[in-house]
Amino acid sequence: MDLLSVLKCRLEVVDDEVSSRDLVNRLVALGPQEEPLHLIELDTLVKRHYQWLRHLPRVRPFYAIKSNDDAALVETAILLGCGFDCASKAEVHRVLGFGVDRERIIFAQPAKTIESLRYAREKKIRTVFDSEFELRKLHEHYPEAEVLIRYRFDSRNARVNLGNKFGCDPDQEARELLQLAKQLGIKVVGWCFNVGSACSDAEIFYDAIRKGREISDYAAKLGFHFSYIDLGGGFSGDKDVSIEKYSVHINKALDEFYPDDKGLTIIAEPGRYYSAAAVTSVIPVHGKRVFRDATDQNKIDKVFYYFNDGIYGTFISAKYRNQPVNPIIWKERGDCGPAYSTTLFGPTCNGSDFFASDIQLPELDISDFVVFENQGAYARVHSCRFNGFCLPRGVIFIRRSAM
Repeated sequence: MDLLSVLKCRLEVVDDEVSSRDLVNRLVALGPQEEPLHLIELDTLVKRHYQWLRHLPRVRPFYAIKSNDDAALVETAILLGCGFDCASKAEVHRVLGFGVDRERIIFAQPAKTIESLRYAREKKIRTVFDSEFELRKLHEHYPEAEVLIRYRFDSRNARVNLGNKFGCDPDQEARELLQLAKQLGIKVVGWCFNVGSACSDAEIFYDAIRKGREISDYAAKLGFHFSYIDLGGGFSGDKDVSIEKYSVHINKALDEFYPDDKGLTIIAEPGRYYSAAAVTSVIPVHGKRVFRDATDQNKIDKVFYYFNDGIYGTFISAKYRNQPVNPIIWKERGDCGPAYSTTLFGPTCNGSDFFASDIQLPELDISDFVVFENQGAYARVHSCRFNGFCLPRGVIFIRRSAM
């Protein structure tokens, strides 16, 4: 069975006139479920892809599969012609299993296990390094590799900093590593960076690419010919953010510092940009506690709500990765009670399993539904069965025109 036929088996095609609200209403009409529900709208990913091609024509998107590895999203990305940013042997193996050509894969993990490095060698996969030790490991286990030097270029306005773990200093350390690579006979073919997850200061890409040009020029003095550059990730994926915000600065930098792209491959690693807005979490209130004022029992002080989803499911990013939570109460405002200080808990026995605290929400009843948009990135991939609770279940739709 071809990949498109496999994908069709996973989803329902709906008319273009069917709104996201209509689809949420369909899930709410099912009533409270044991498992959390993820409404997945694949045409969101399709539209994002064509916006990318329109605004960043020189940059090939390599979907960061770690952001959301749901089969339907991965298959859609393959059918659209995306490459893939993989962080582990398992991710590389899975993408190759779909028949994706090795040239459409970057093993962008700077600190690989020896076993995964040997696997990359077997499959002839391009990879990266950011330290002396990774270079020496490459020299021993994958000496013929084509590799990219990863340098650090952090945004101060990213939700998650990645430079505190990966990336060499782009100045002195980068030069020393290129010198060592030359001595070891390692074929360095380009550079890469990552400004951090969900970066809001798009102009940083201009400065990062300018620094890459300096690294390219120094590498050329050592005899390296850079033919591959990777702009990493960091693109917001929320519904109200366009790739145009980033493309203005990226295109300006590429035109200025790399005006001739003959023989030059330029990629980036969008994950959140493709996946975040494609998923909406739809969850019911399963439990409730009301705390009353100690001096006036008729006055409510605060309210706790308990859901079948929490930090061990969809909402780890809300707790630990600065992802804002914007609950949408799925009932008419006039049918809700007054607003109170509210905490939202997940289902587990861990007292830290809450993903919003002291927010103002109107009072809800058991079995009322709350909806959270932009939950496609770094949500289900973090889910586990702690306490035996269910993983989120995806319900997948695509509009007819996108199909």
